[in-house]
Amino acid sequence: MSFFVDPYALEAIADGQFSFANSPHPLVTAILILLVPAIVWLLYRRTTRPVSPRWKALLITLRSAVLLLLLLMLLRPVITTWEVNPQETYLAVLIDDSQSMQINDVGNGQSRAEAVQQALFADNGILPPLAERYQLRTFAFNNALSRLDTAEELQASGNLSDPGQALQQLRNQLGGLPLSGVVLISDGADNSGADVLAQAREFAARQVPIFTVGVGQPEIQQDVAITDVAAASTILDNSIFDVQVTLQQQGYEGRQVQLRVLDGETEVLTRNVTLGANGGSSRYELELEPERREPILYELEVETLDGELIAQNNRYQFLVDNSERPPLNILYVEGHPRNEFKFIRRAAEGDESLRLASYLQTGPGRFYRQGINTPLELNDGFPATAEDLYQYQAVVIGDIDPDFLSAEQLTLLQDFVAERGGGLLVSGMLDDAFVDTALADILPVTPVRLSALPGYLQGGVRRGSHATGEMFTPRLTTPGEFSPLLRLGADDSENRNAWSALPQLQGIYVTGRAKPGATVLMEHPSVQFQDQALPVMATQRYGSGRSMAITTASTWRWQMLMPAEDESHERVWRQILRWLAQGAMERVTVNFDKPFYNVGDEVTVSVEVRDERFEPDNNASLWLQRTDPQGEVSDIAMEWDIDEDGVYRSRFLVEDEGVYNTLVDVSSTAAARIDDEKPAAFVVTPSLREYNNAARDDGLLGRIAESSGGRYYDLGEINQLVGDIERSPGAYSQQVEEDLWDRPGFLLLLIALMCADWMARRYRGLS
Repeated sequence: MSFFVDPYALEAIADGQFSFANSPHPLVTAILILLVPAIVWLLYRRTTRPVSPRWKALLITLRSAVLLLLLLMLLRPVITTWEVNPQETYLAVLIDDSQSMQINDVGNGQSRAEAVQQALFADNGILPPLAERYQLRTFAFNNALSRLDTAEELQASGNLSDPGQALQQLRNQLGGLPLSGVVLISDGADNSGADVLAQAREFAARQVPIFTVGVGQPEIQQDVAITDVAAASTILDNSIFDVQVTLQQQGYEGRQVQLRVLDGETEVLTRNVTLGANGGSSRYELELEPERREPILYELEVETLDGELIAQNNRYQFLVDNSERPPLNILYVEGHPRNEFKFIRRAAEGDESLRLASYLQTGPGRFYRQGINTPLELNDGFPATAEDLYQYQAVVIGDIDPDFLSAEQLTLLQDFVAERGGGLLVSGMLDDAFVDTALADILPVTPVRLSALPGYLQGGVRRGSHATGEMFTPRLTTPGEFSPLLRLGADDSENRNAWSALPQLQGIYVTGRAKPGATVLMEHPSVQFQDQALPVMATQRYGSGRSMAITTASTWRWQMLMPAEDESHERVWRQILRWLAQGAMERVTVNFDKPFYNVGDEVTVSVEVRDERFEPDNNASLWLQRTDPQGEVSDIAMEWDIDEDGVYRSRFLVEDEGVYNTLVDVSSTAAARIDDEKPAAFVVTPSLREYNNAARDDGLLGRIAESSGGRYYDLGEINQLVGDIERSPGAYSQQVEEDLWDRPGFLLLLIALMCADWMARRYRGLS
């Protein structure tokens, strides 16, 4: 190969690896190079026959080229290169074997895996010439590294791409061998979250370059992908629940597609949606109602469009646990009989997921209990001990007098919300006597004494005709419109229409402004205090729990003045009561570290155990019973996490897709009095991480190569690897000097130039 057509030689010259063996001082060399064309020009100033300027320029150029080439040969040019002794060093070839390699986006409709097999293992592939120079070690990788002997072993089936882990395992396996380099062939999809560049720098420190080869298209031109589905993991009493679906698309802007939700083979919902802008994501909300009391595995499907390159990301599975579970316990205390009390109780009685134990004062010293489990429950009124109060998940307080709760009970109520994580709702008026108590601290609004209010707000609904006692239509704030607490319809327009159809309310109790961090869901349309609309409904977090204030006592009108079949009032109040109670901590809580898993993932199950005062319990004994999708049962001991009080963990790998049911058996000391079984479920779904954002990542592959001292190539340039690897510096390569002056190409070029010079002179009749 002649140096003047050898791209590596040209690159060596550019990198300063080109030199002269017989070179005089560089200044002398430069003078000689400039002197040759000057002398030739002088000789051609006068010719034996007249010659045109264009012919004279041609003759000068040819003669100068001949003389310069002779001068170059006399100076003996050499190139300094690197080489290894054949079969004395090793070369590792790592081939991506993950699911994204199934994508058919290479020329002629080939999959990425097929194109790689042809480029490597075919008769004209690069592995045979590499095998002549190196001891080859070929591997496949996805979430781990495995030795590869034949092309047929490549299955493109791994659900995770982890090049960093592959490089680390390669270092561990071949660390003691003389490794000249690594060839990494991949589409660049790294969905492991690990730092692959750190591994590349480790190879650079050992002078082992990594040569990366990119496969696939740099951009997926046509694709619709389900990127996320958000739904409640658990629901209560077959209640309707919302599902938020995120679609990302490229190439189908404005197209209408069909979304289907399947429960097994049964279609439970179909909806047409319009796709958003190219390259962007759009969110859609669906409303589902479960049909049986057990964990339900739903499958969401978006139709596959013409020309779509990837169909695997058009399906998404998610699990919703609709299993039977104990009802939420809510304590409702009321200072006197009123319509609000009657209709709130009626709404709760129709929901099997709620137990509303109420304590109603019917007159001086007279009380009425409803919804109690035992004759002793609430026998002495509002609970006076944590043991009695903490059996509830939420407390609702109506219109009570100041002497209804003692200072100790108010402090206990504060601990109930802040420490136990319970919910508190104050519905109606808050007496002035509570303004400076713990109850006022918990609320999301700032109570204000009547005497501190401006004149036009003093008196309120209790004193005849007043601005605060007029009829009004509450105004949903922006957070209120999208809050699940106030959802009356799945579609935004349907929800707004449902609220506009409700009867007006009458009367609002004046409070101060909403506290910092509180969220106002509804407000009065006209009455203001301190230039802010009076809040009708507001919520906030308080410690481990949550609180709510409803400053009207007329929501009963949403039921009384509507047709009997309308359930808007029941739906709102059930959603409010569930929200209050569902956030409360339990004695035993089972958590999984991910919302779903894929085959091969490690599942971490964490169980939090608390005693009667909801303090962490480190003296429990826990066993986890796991039932896999095939019905096989296994028992796993759970160990206390020494770094977290009351937390016990267990870890295991999952190897099958489907729903896994777990049952945690908890027993503790006599003091904690825990003897419980806690069911839970999780799902292992088909992986989508290999198909979303599946375009070739040139940037990552280029950075891997650059960090290690190697080079990046597209798959079409892979044949350059054979020569480039051999000539790249490494820990086991040595420098050699190649003479260029005696190559055949020099002689052929010299003869060609001299012949051209002679023929040109003869043609013009020159001697």
